[in-house]
Amino acid sequence: MYDRKAFLPVFLCLKVDYTRYSDYTIVPDDFMTIPATAATTCPFCGEGKTYHLEDGRIKCAQCAHKFTPMPRHSHLPEDTIRIIGRRFWEMTTTTSVATELNLNIKTVQRYFLRAREGMARCCEDSAVAHFSSERISRRLFDRDDSHPDFGRQAQPICAIASSLNTLSLLFCTTDGEQGEPRPVAAINGWLYGRTEESIRRHLLDQIHLYVHEGAAAELPRQFWQFAKKGLARYQGGFRHNFPLFLREMEFRFKVRQRPDAADLCAQLLIDHTTCQEY
Repeated sequence: MYDRKAFLPVFLCLKVDYTRYSDYTIVPDDFMTIPATAATTCPFCGEGKTYHLEDGRIKCAQCAHKFTPMPRHSHLPEDTIRIIGRRFWEMTTTTSVATELNLNIKTVQRYFLRAREGMARCCEDSAVAHFSSERISRRLFDRDDSHPDFGRQAQPICAIASSLNTLSLLFCTTDGEQGEPRPVAAINGWLYGRTEESIRRHLLDQIHLYVHEGAAAELPRQFWQFAKKGLARYQGGFRHNFPLFLREMEFRFKVRQRPDAADLCAQLLIDHTTCQEY
């Protein structure tokens, strides 16, 4: 049995249960972790019907993928990954971290990317849990009669929805594949660009927030002010993958008041690394 005060996620079939990071109000004393279990469920499709092969691997009866029941470990020691995770939370530059730990800068960049991807997964799973999807059709933006005249070239980036004193970003799709979130009334506003160029180049000074006035309007405003300051620290580096960096800001905003936020980020990086290198 694990220590009740240790904030670690659950491993089920060698896959990270990111929803354990999605309850941002949870406190360590109220958190119980569960030991890892043997891999009897396919990590690719989630099917529980599997059978063992003579070479020691397991084959899924549903998707036919073959996998090894034990994960491969990172070539970096866990303590080193933990330091990288803490430095990532502190927004230390990759150059400084590489110098401190005597690592190749590309190695540090790779682990920083994994940290962002882990944060994004947490935010996406939280959105799915609260609103049934992490995406939303842009048709809802076009039908939102409460917004002012954005102009014909206005392009939505994401809707901001709130639930249980926290928020989620629901990124817009244009192919109509996504339905309405649950509930639609949870949408408090939108992040949008005035023109297609402002979206394509991700110009922060041309990306705006519109919020529906009311009791829930303050949280989106706080988030966007927080996100702009955080993104500015990357000096334009966020432009090559703006949605991923915006997810990072969402995660940081949600856990910003937690005293163990740096440790949480470090553990998330360790677990996401284990999952990726499986």
